[in-house]
Amino acid sequence: MPLCFQKELNFKYFEKGHLHKAIDRANPDLEQSSVLKLHDREMYNQLEAEIKTYLVSLPVTLIAIVIDKDAYWKQYPAQNPYDIAYLYLLERFQLFLKQQDALGLCVIDPRVGTVEKSFVGDSLKDIHHAMRWHDGKIWSKCPNVVEKLLYSTSDDTIGIQIADLFCYPIYHIFEYGKKPEEYWRYCDITQLKLWNNADGKCDEFGLKVFPDIKKEPLKETPF
Repeated sequence: MPLCFQKELNFKYFEKGHLHKAIDRANPDLEQSSVLKLHDREMYNQLEAEIKTYLVSLPVTLIAIVIDKDAYWKQYPAQNPYDIAYLYLLERFQLFLKQQDALGLCVIDPRVGTVEKSFVGDSLKDIHHAMRWHDGKIWSKCPNVVEKLLYSTSDDTIGIQIADLFCYPIYHIFEYGKKPEEYWRYCDITQLKLWNNADGKCDEFGLKVFPDIKKEPLKETPF
């Protein structure tokens, strides 16, 4: 279904391009040129509406980890923030899988922009292996996570492109210090899919912020 939807969107709106770049680069208000840019506001609004309807329809549960790198390095100057982010993510993934009585596997895009981040991949691979097989000082074993850590770039994996569309609004509200209601993509799409506890709150479940100092500059925490 995702691949068919991607091809349908490309056929309707673009001559080329792929899904996870569609919203940003298709915006007619952007000054820079792009092969994905639409010059018809009504068509762009229709594109956003179709993507929103599609994303909301997917049976997806989101788990997101937000790391304030500056605050993290002040407390842990010699440590890699990607390590703790992945540890928190895998912990929550294990809890979710156990709750669902299911098995799951992890696929990551090791790149940031166009720069290969192989050092991130090697570090995460070791954490992944350790957490799968035994308890640690700061984690519990994750037996419901199967297989080794898998790698794929977003260009080659439509699932990662879809994940980008869900998760970018989280980055947006934290990066720009917005209230959730100030960014409709977060309220109307992402927030609906975050994993909640029994009280219907995603704090520490579907959305983990570390260190907590990251919450201070926000006008309001997003949960």
